[in-house]
Amino acid sequence: MNMWVTLTIMVVVGAFIGGLTNLIAIKMLFRPFNTLYIGKFKVPFTPGLIPKRRHQLAVQLGETVTKHLLTAEGVQAKINDSGFRSEMVELVQGEVKSFLQSDITIQELLKKDFGVEDVQSRIQTTTETWLANRMKKMLEESDSKEMRDVLPEKFVAACEEKLPEVVDWLLNRGVNYLESTEGRKALASGIDAFLMDKGMLVNMVSMFFGNVSIAEKVQPELMKFLKHENTRETLLNLLQQEYRGFMEKRMGEAVALLNMPDITAGLAKEITERLPVEEYLNTPLSTLGETFENWLIDELTPKAVAAGLDLFGSRLDVLLEKMHLAKIVEEQVETFSLERLEEIIISIAKSELKMITWLGALLGGIIGLFQGILVLFL
Repeated sequence: MNMWVTLTIMVVVGAFIGGLTNLIAIKMLFRPFNTLYIGKFKVPFTPGLIPKRRHQLAVQLGETVTKHLLTAEGVQAKINDSGFRSEMVELVQGEVKSFLQSDITIQELLKKDFGVEDVQSRIQTTTETWLANRMKKMLEESDSKEMRDVLPEKFVAACEEKLPEVVDWLLNRGVNYLESTEGRKALASGIDAFLMDKGMLVNMVSMFFGNVSIAEKVQPELMKFLKHENTRETLLNLLQQEYRGFMEKRMGEAVALLNMPDITAGLAKEITERLPVEEYLNTPLSTLGETFENWLIDELTPKAVAAGLDLFGSRLDVLLEKMHLAKIVEEQVETFSLERLEEIIISIAKSELKMITWLGALLGGIIGLFQGILVLFL
């Protein structure tokens, strides 16, 4: 009877010691979290293994993540996966469609999401400055070129083709002016002023014409002159020569005749003021997007996503290097709560840790059994 009691006690004690030893060993992986002291003497095995090696663990985890888990090759393979690309295209298309169907205006969007105030004034000022600078740069670049080489060829030809119409308009305006009361008075006044300067010639001409006004005699002749085909041809040839000569001038010479800084600034201001900036800024996105929604979603978005992923993939090595992922992982592990880390690991390996404890108890029990048998034989 004493033999079985001895064996049982030895087995129970061995199992208890084995299980308790493994349980303590598991606990000592984490606890205590801080170094313990008795007086000035440090308590051995404090802090626990993981708290003690926390920095080394953080560094090793960071290197493991960057060298073996989150590698450029692995991410590149994911980016090149057709399924992933399709998912990204669908995601972006959904976001773009939702954005284009919004009732928010561009002005409200810029103010709400980007904090940009007075959008209209900013756009007009920027556009006006840009246009003025572009025109100035164009003039500077064309300074040594001939006018005909700077201006569009069709524009130069069209202007020359309009010269006959300009001549006809000028001559008709001259005839109409001479026929008008104002024109007759101006002609008579001009002739009188001319003859007054000639002294005796006035009396001789007056005697020759008698009581008839000289202007009445000159006016029909002037009108005939203006209506004559030779006059038209002469004036047309003159304008064509002047126009062609002007087109052969260097751009710098032509610009020198004008106050170009004021002209370009005024032209830029006029163009900018005529742009419907306010109308577009206060139009809902849903209205603006009606005309190009299908093109933007079905054609542009897939191309933009593909281009973006390709660009991201081509610069992936640099991006991962600049992100310093190993350092990020290290810092996160360094700041992670030890209590939380212990809770996570134990919750994940709960059954395995229990098995380790029971295995220790089993081994301890077996050792206790052999010890009891050995004691009995001895």
